[in-house]
Amino acid sequence: MLTRADSERCYHCGEPVPAGTFFSAEIDGEARPMCCPGCQAVAKLIAGSGLDSFYRLRTELNETAAPLPEENLYLAYDDPANSADFVSGLDDGLQRAQLLLGGISCAACTWLIEKALLANPAVRAANVNLSQQSLVVEFNRDRLPVSELFQQLLALGYDPHPWQLSEGARLIETEQRAALRELAVAGLAMMQVGMFGIALHAGDIQGIALEYRGLMRWVSLLIASVVVLYSARSFFRNAWNNLRFGRLVMDVPVALAIGLAYIASAWATVRNDGEVYFDSIAMFTFFLLLGRYLERQVRRREYLRQTDLQSLLPVAALRREGDRWQTVATRSIRAGDELLLRAGDTVPADGVLLDGGGAVDEAAFTGEHLPRSIGPGERVCAGTVLREGGGSMRVDCDAAGSRLATMLSMLTRGGDKPALAKLADRVAARFVGVVLLVAAGVAAYWLHTDPSRALWITLSVLVVSCPCALALATPAALTAATAHLRRRGLLLVGEDSLEALLRCRRVVFDKTGTLTRGHLRRRETRIAGEISEADALALAAALEQQGRHPIAQAFADITPARGLEQVEVVAGRGIRGWLNGRRLAIGSPSFVTGTCPKLPAPPTSPGHWIALADQLGPLAWIALEDTPRNDAAQTVRALQRRGLTVELLTGDPSDAGPELAQQLDLDAARIGASPQDKLDHIHRLQAAGTPVAMVGDGLNDAPVLAAADCAFAVNQATDLAKSQADAILLGQSLGPLDDAFGMAVRCRKTIRQNMGWALSYNALAVPLAAAGWVPPWAAAVGMSASSLLVVLNSLRLK
Repeated sequence: MLTRADSERCYHCGEPVPAGTFFSAEIDGEARPMCCPGCQAVAKLIAGSGLDSFYRLRTELNETAAPLPEENLYLAYDDPANSADFVSGLDDGLQRAQLLLGGISCAACTWLIEKALLANPAVRAANVNLSQQSLVVEFNRDRLPVSELFQQLLALGYDPHPWQLSEGARLIETEQRAALRELAVAGLAMMQVGMFGIALHAGDIQGIALEYRGLMRWVSLLIASVVVLYSARSFFRNAWNNLRFGRLVMDVPVALAIGLAYIASAWATVRNDGEVYFDSIAMFTFFLLLGRYLERQVRRREYLRQTDLQSLLPVAALRREGDRWQTVATRSIRAGDELLLRAGDTVPADGVLLDGGGAVDEAAFTGEHLPRSIGPGERVCAGTVLREGGGSMRVDCDAAGSRLATMLSMLTRGGDKPALAKLADRVAARFVGVVLLVAAGVAAYWLHTDPSRALWITLSVLVVSCPCALALATPAALTAATAHLRRRGLLLVGEDSLEALLRCRRVVFDKTGTLTRGHLRRRETRIAGEISEADALALAAALEQQGRHPIAQAFADITPARGLEQVEVVAGRGIRGWLNGRRLAIGSPSFVTGTCPKLPAPPTSPGHWIALADQLGPLAWIALEDTPRNDAAQTVRALQRRGLTVELLTGDPSDAGPELAQQLDLDAARIGASPQDKLDHIHRLQAAGTPVAMVGDGLNDAPVLAAADCAFAVNQATDLAKSQADAILLGQSLGPLDDAFGMAVRCRKTIRQNMGWALSYNALAVPLAAAGWVPPWAAAVGMSASSLLVVLNSLRLK
């Protein structure tokens, strides 16, 4: 039978083990004490999953585990309708769930959650974002119901919730308010202790009664104790948690300096002899917290801007119900609904304007403050504002497929850390070790030379050399650059996107819908069989409405023939199907030849000709025309001025490709390329040592976008193309592409400036502090000013 001392603590959460309890779990081959059945259950689950090393890696104790409920409280989420807001389907049949997790305290929690979930064969990927306290997991819903996923996280000791940007913002706001309270306490204490410090320093010069000196020291000790125990507690907690596992972080020298100064000053106060540094303690605690608060405030503002996107949608909208307009909740709107838009209304869903017209403000997405004129047949997007005019619109996608939903989804996707950020992390970690060695050497020297100055000089070295500025150099610049580009109409998906752009020497464009507007129109129809023009167009419309290619828009005004079956869409080539026993095909001549071997050559007149045929022979030739985007030529010239090679890569085999390349003065053009041809071409360029940036929009562009070194998807791109992109153009303009290349160069320059300043500052400040020329309060000001300078320099990118 186990016996426990009352003072023994739970190995899982650290709480005292109540007398007379005998809960335990075997971890690393040894029976460990537990305080309750909840902690015992969690510990056994962790150990049983082969994750014992979690307890060696964690940097903070876990929260006390709640007893597992006898009934699964999350069964409602097994209904797809109830989990649609945070669980989405992937193309390969798996699901992606995004959750908020309560109780995450350190990197070891991240490791544990990911390892525990990946041990389940139904889970393909699990990624925890420590800063957002969120989890993204890809899993098989048939083998792992959503309720069991929640239950497994609960069993690990964490509190799962469905992901919401607003809830994440609430957590950040709570954290920021706590930081502000700590800063306010340190600031008030700094002013109070500073007044006593001035009196004490004046007394040292002019003389002061011992009883008054003692009184002011004791009051200063009381106030400084509040600063150390409340405002500075995060420094000590982080330093201790990392030191227990052999990790040196920048809080170690800070905590050491504050702790040593406080202990030495308290000892001098008790003995009523020696120097006190209470004013310095309060002052450099305040400046340290101020620097961190301002840096976090920058990140907070950007996160709240993301939250604002979610609030762009109106609460209600007017939907046609029979012969009248009915007010309905925006959440109830579905594809196919007809909505009424009036001047001043916020568009509630993505769709096409049926009648009327006006001007729509898309500044929230594109950064363009001039409204865009719209008319019948043009698209409007959820979250934009109709500044003037009015009309009715047809919703063409559910809320999950809207441009606004895509933006919110992309904002939560992450990429790998840039190489410079990883380098800064490694340098900062090693620099702390060097700082501690230098401080030890300085202390030894001054103890031998002038013991009365040894303490405060050592404190100055510890504080002035904290590598906060070095750690901020890269993330501060990346945050500012990303925010600037989003306001200009380009949404970056991952932190490494800008770094990838710097490597690219060639920009490859798709044609239709990318360099051109993608608003194809029928210019001419030539009948080639025993069929009327109206019937031929009805068959073409029936086939084209099955695809997502921009060509389908050219037939949007045609009533399609009914009864089409066994449809096959071949990306980038054409569409086949059966209608009343006839095998029909529409698309490029090479594609339609598979259905109609006797297909004649296309007409020789200019235009993009597509063929319509059945198995008996050709039915019609249809000429389509498109126009380049307004700023296509300007963007191409801007990219070429940067020394980039600009190329056209299109599946269109007609003369439209070479004509566009000549019109825009492109460096190269390849036409008639299948999706595989495009992919092979990108791979050949990369094999030759040429990093490639790809700009596309269609289903057939997705493999090429995935293979490119940096991929851009235009606003009208398919969901699959957007999912493979590193950045998304939010408006109609191609100009943000050039902005992105320019910003990548400026961001790298800013990061180098930040790192150069941080390293130069330490190289200069450490010798001055070691020589005794920098008092502790000045060291705190210098270190904080160094960090603030890095943040302010990065904000210039905005």
